[in-house]
Amino acid sequence: MPYRTIHESEIPIVAGIQAQSFRSDPARYVESYTEGGRMSWRELRLYDDDRGQPVAALTLFFRQMSLNGGELEAGLVGSVGVPPEHRRRGFGRQMMQGLLKELHTRKTPVSLLFPFSVAWYRSLGYGLANFSWHIEQPMRLLPDFPERLHVRRATMDDEAAIRTCHERARLDPANNGWLTRTEAEWTKRAFKPENERALFEADGQVEGYLLYRLDWDAVEVIEWVATSERAWRGLLAFISAQGEQARQLKANLPQQSPVLWTLREPYDRIEEVVDFIFRRGALLVNGFMLRVVHLQEALRQRRYPADVVADLVLQIEDNQLPANSQPLRLAVENGRATVTAAADLHNKHEVLKGTSVARAIRTDMATFSELYAGVLTARQARVAGRLDGDDDACRSLTAVLAAAPFHMWPPDWF
Repeated sequence: MPYRTIHESEIPIVAGIQAQSFRSDPARYVESYTEGGRMSWRELRLYDDDRGQPVAALTLFFRQMSLNGGELEAGLVGSVGVPPEHRRRGFGRQMMQGLLKELHTRKTPVSLLFPFSVAWYRSLGYGLANFSWHIEQPMRLLPDFPERLHVRRATMDDEAAIRTCHERARLDPANNGWLTRTEAEWTKRAFKPENERALFEADGQVEGYLLYRLDWDAVEVIEWVATSERAWRGLLAFISAQGEQARQLKANLPQQSPVLWTLREPYDRIEEVVDFIFRRGALLVNGFMLRVVHLQEALRQRRYPADVVADLVLQIEDNQLPANSQPLRLAVENGRATVTAAADLHNKHEVLKGTSVARAIRTDMATFSELYAGVLTARQARVAGRLDGDDDACRSLTAVLAAAPFHMWPPDWF
């Protein structure tokens, strides 16, 4: 099989392919795979051409991803590389097809990746899952709050409390897309020497923390975690207090962050007007993509809003994984789903005889993956010409797949 796992002796081959693909140093890749880095060499994959020569490589590792207060296993795909001399021959696509088959066979619910091209990965069934606010705001606009007095510098003795705080926040239904972390990810990414740490402590408990970098230009937020509203305000006020040294705040924030609503003005007046009286308060940026890989498992394992009752038939066209194209009946109640096979939908709004189902949805996997992430509503997808379903079906599916915006802090980027 051209797509395959590797032998330990092939680590330099993978490192060489990825270094050529991304204009980097092969030694950096070798070190990360052999010296207690984020990944093991067992998580590397190669794709061989017809002559048996490796022509493409990627990394595949697994983490638990938070969603609606629960968890799903996610296959994380990174460093998908094809060297310059082998491009536009279909090797990258064939390698990804092999990857998707591997994930589907092991019944992995979803896969995540950071795309070099959204369009290319959409053609493989991935959908955009994450839009974030990138802000660069003058420190003088930031507010102060009395909760700042509960913030102190963190020491090495606080690392366990920080990890506990992160895990508590990760399973908050408001924080979707957060990943579990290994020891290496904590020590070599979150707790890197250049990342300063502050924490909010009150009533004997750590309720939030900040990983940041401070220089004369900016406070750059690496991770901002709060398990209480007072902790969030205290950490923002701590950032504001650095205004005598730093000129601005730089941060990639989740869409639901209220930072812009705390500013004296949501923009810097020295900024040029974008249109009429409109100035830029923040830049909306797209981030990682999600793909539903094993449709039945993704539907069964997900948590749903407790107050939603729904009965739907889904026909999801999946050109890469035909098993996902089988029509399914999705019944949701009390936050859980029952998933069973359904008849083919010859009519896109067909009422299935002998059942109470009158709501059918037909769409492709890339669109459904965006619906699954809650970043797109069913009606938006229908208006965009990407979904068939009547008004009741659209309302029902959107309610079923409701989720707070996905986000991922820099230590988890891959």
